[in-house]
Order: sequence, then C-alpha cells, then structure tokens
Amino acid sequence: MTYYILNKGFELRGWDGLPFGLRYPNPHYTDFFEKEDYRVVYALDGRHDIDEEKLTERQKALLDHLKKMEIALAATGEERLEPHQEYKKYPGMYKKSVQWSITGRCNYNCRHCFMSAPDYKGEDLTLEQCNRILDQLVENGIMGVAITGGEPFVNPHFYEILDGMKERGLHLDTLYSNGKMIDDHLLDELEKRDMRPAFHISFDGVRWHDWLRGIDGAEEDTVRAFKLLRERGYQTSSSMCLHKHNIGDLRENINFLASLGLVHVKLNVVTPSGRWKNETEHFLTQDEANQAIIDYLPYYFEDGMPVSVQLCTFLDINKEDGFMRVPSQKYSGREGAEKEMACGVVKTSMYISPQGKVLPCMTLGGTAIDPQFESVLDTDLSKILKASHYRDICNVKMGDCIRHNEKCRDCKYRLKCGAGCRACGCGETGTDYMAIDEECCNFYLNGWYEKALEMIEKYKDRLPKKQNRQQGKEREGEDTIC
Repeated sequence: MTYYILNKGFELRGWDGLPFGLRYPNPHYTDFFEKEDYRVVYALDGRHDIDEEKLTERQKALLDHLKKMEIALAATGEERLEPHQEYKKYPGMYKKSVQWSITGRCNYNCRHCFMSAPDYKGEDLTLEQCNRILDQLVENGIMGVAITGGEPFVNPHFYEILDGMKERGLHLDTLYSNGKMIDDHLLDELEKRDMRPAFHISFDGVRWHDWLRGIDGAEEDTVRAFKLLRERGYQTSSSMCLHKHNIGDLRENINFLASLGLVHVKLNVVTPSGRWKNETEHFLTQDEANQAIIDYLPYYFEDGMPVSVQLCTFLDINKEDGFMRVPSQKYSGREGAEKEMACGVVKTSMYISPQGKVLPCMTLGGTAIDPQFESVLDTDLSKILKASHYRDICNVKMGDCIRHNEKCRDCKYRLKCGAGCRACGCGETGTDYMAIDEECCNFYLNGWYEKALEMIEKYKDRLPKKQNRQQGKEREGEDTIC
C-alpha cells in the first residue's frame, strides 16, 4: 500500500469551467489539470492507495514532479488533510485576485484624474459592506487583493479592512498610493498583521510632479515614501504619466527612479478623459511619445538598463528575465489566436469600484459602460461570476472583436493586436465593448510596430545573455493592464 498526502498549505480547488485545480500557498496561484491527471492530485489525501504500476506514463511523471517539489509527501495511511485542504468547488468562474478601490476620495488634486477623485461626491462603503465584500471574495475562492482608491489610506476603515482580510486568510498583494500618507506607522501596522505588500506609487517627473498632482510638496513626499520603503525592504514600482512638458526628461526620470530602488517603471501617455480632457494645451500624442522613446533607448542601454520598464505600448523591457516585447502585440499572430480572450486581464482578475461594481478593469469605472455592470452589494458575487453581463464580457474572444469591426477583418495585423485594449476601445463615452482601440490601430498602421521590432533587433544583444529568450515574441493570449 502506497500513500501520499499534500504538504501543508496546498489546497484542492475547482471553479465553474476549471474544476481540477491545486492552489499553492506561496506564491498564491493555482495550477489546473486535465481530468485524468487530477486523479493523481486528488488522491494525495493520505487515505487513497496509489498503485504506481497502474498509472499512465503521464500520471507517473506528474507524481514524480509533485514528490520532487515536496508537494506530495509520503504517508502511512493514517494522516489526513486539514479541512481547508480538502477539495472544494466554487460556483462561479475562476479569479486569482481582485483590484479593489476601497474609496473614491483622494487627498490630492490631480489635474489628470480619470476617476475625477478630487471631485468625488460619493461616500465610502460602511465597514459592514466592506466585510460583506471580503466574505464574498472568500466564498468564491479569490484570495489575492490589491487595494487602491482614490487614495486608499483616506478610508477611515483602512486598518479594519486589513483586519478583516487577515481573519479570512486573504493575501494583500499590492497597495496603490500617491505616497503622502506612507510612514513608519503604516508599515508597522502592516507588519503587525504579517502583511508585506508591494507598493505602487505614481511619480510624474522631477519638477513636474507637483504640477500634475495639484499639491505643493507632492514630489518630496513621493521621494520620501520610496526611500522609506526601500529602507524597510518593500518592493516598489511606479507609473509615470507623460505629457507635453515631461516627455523630454525620460532619461533623468527613469535613472532617478532606479536610484530609489524601484523594480519597475511604467510610462503612459495621459489620455483625454476625466479632468484631463480640459487640459488640451498640455496634450501629448502617442506618436510623439513613441518617437521620444526611440530617441531615449540608446541612453537606456548606455546607462546599463537601470530598471525594468514598460515604455507605453511601444516596448516592454524586463532586465531581470532578459526579454523585450511589444505590449501592443497581445497575441501570437498565428492561426487559432482568435480563440483567445479579448482581454487577458479578465482571465485571472477583476476590479471592484468604490460603489461595489464588478468591472473587467479599473479604467472602465465611471465611464458610459459602467451602468451595465452589477454591484456585489446588490447581487451576490457568485451569481455575477456564474451568469451575468460581466461573465459574458469575460468570455468575449479576440475573434469576436475582429468580426465585429469591418476595419479589422482584412487587416494583416488582426491576429497580433486583436482590435486592441477593450477599455481603450470603449473610452470614456462608448458602450461597445468590442469596439476598436484606435490608438492601437494607429500604432500598427502608422508603422510603429515595425519600428519597435527594429529596436528589439538592434538592442537584443544588450540583454542579459544567460536568460536572453524569445525577444519580441508575445506570449499568446497575454494582455497588459492599460
């Protein structure tokens, strides 16, 4: 008789459409299996006799792998799984994590805010409502939470929400902040709760950060926060909003952020939505940004690739893993790509707005399409993930978008871009989820895609040799958060 049992922390899980899963404790993710392979995983309960001679070669290889990784431990037949490790199937579709705006309010006055948070008139959810949301996350097997706002620390229930997460075993993945309220007290409170999230803090350039954020001293506070987080051993990253005035300072700003210990910097052109649509004299076109990126690239490599960067939709450069890719190329370009999801983000995550709305992503919050989605305060999350407009949206395929847009049907790039980002296709006023993302369209039709490939070819030998891999090749079906 041969028995094995799952190591502590590993859990047998399933969801509607993905019934055969094994959830890992750290990092928090789930592997999914074919039915026959899962028979082996399911038998790792200390009570099933596993006759290895009767296993298929594929099953034997899987069992050997699980033993090697110390996921499957030898057992005597007396051991039993802990209750939380036993198989549980959730009623709705699989989501690994959620990005949750716990408030729509903010302590800054950003002139480009797409949520118009400085003008936000709504009230924060009550603690009872917040706990109800946390309960629904657990009930649907969603264990990873990224907290954002507005500015999340202005929520009077912030620490009580953290307590609610800890009580339910939820993992705080990331905190998004403007940095002003990050101090030793905050970090002490996190560590009291055994929480060490990554921090993502916006920074819009030396000399221009205060101007864009609408608050004197914002730059000083952001720099102070980055230095404190580095001192306390937290991982940090940043987004930089590009406009007419800071586009010429890419080298200075990226080097400056690298000097503060960041692991990643993402650049975005400020889009004309929310408050920014009235700031026309400061607008920067995507074409202008792309050319500035090309002009900057020699300095990036001359400076030794100071930090991993996503340079708008033009290039994504990961210095640790040693690859460059084109973010606008969401799909492989091969036959069959049409079957991939129209948005890769919705495969594993979702967004909850300050009003409790469940949306595909934060960018859609407060736009014309927002009213089409339900709130977890009115409809149980299990129902939203099982049968709803949100569920239908998640299942839209890239090929659906191509067929929906006549302009895409005969385009030679259609199997690479898939009509672009769904949130960008909708924009602030649109309600057609399958509409064309015109910026993405222009990226391809104006020749920027070929220029990005030229840059990859030109600089690929500057990447770390030991991990230099598949330069320029996008992983099929992967998307980036816009």
